[in-house]
Amino acid sequence: MKSTLVHAARALINVMELGHNYTSSHSRQVAGYAALLAGELGMPEKEQQRIYLAGLLHDIGKLGISTNILRKPGKLTATEWEEVKKHPVYSHEILSAIPGMHAISVMALHHHERYDGNGYPEGIRGEAIPLGARILAIADSYDAMTSDRVYRPRMSRREALEECRRCAGTQFDPWLAERFCRLMERGEADFQHLLAGKLIGQ
Repeated sequence: MKSTLVHAARALINVMELGHNYTSSHSRQVAGYAALLAGELGMPEKEQQRIYLAGLLHDIGKLGISTNILRKPGKLTATEWEEVKKHPVYSHEILSAIPGMHAISVMALHHHERYDGNGYPEGIRGEAIPLGARILAIADSYDAMTSDRVYRPRMSRREALEECRRCAGTQFDPWLAERFCRLMERGEADFQHLLAGKLIGQ
């Protein structure tokens, strides 16, 4: 995990930064939140590493989506939205081609699935969604809500946590959502960059 995969991850991160710098910044935040939650759950360090790398690389497939669509300030058309929804599949295709990244590619593929089965790309539900992908879904949404976007201003931490709790059982695994909210309320997200260095061998 700390040799070939890490070097491959760093190379892909560099590609993301060249193509979509804002996407790579979001991915670093998602990776930190996801790894913190994995640690909170007592998952083995090797699995925390995989989840961290999946967080870094879950949006690599957005390189295949037009920047004009990704940065559009207004509402997307139905056609544009269908294009955006392809990015988890693109991420999976890129990552699954790298030896040793199968588990990471599966997490990337399913990070937009919903606990109630109304997500994408496959519409799977509940615990049929891989645990790592369920963790990424919460981390991804929380960072999106607490970040400024071209189409809306950021939410406060309190507002975002309220939304996470409101969506527990529909969008998110309810048990994971509550554990994540408690973790954020303790303020431990401030240590995510220290954790990141440990997990990726920096």
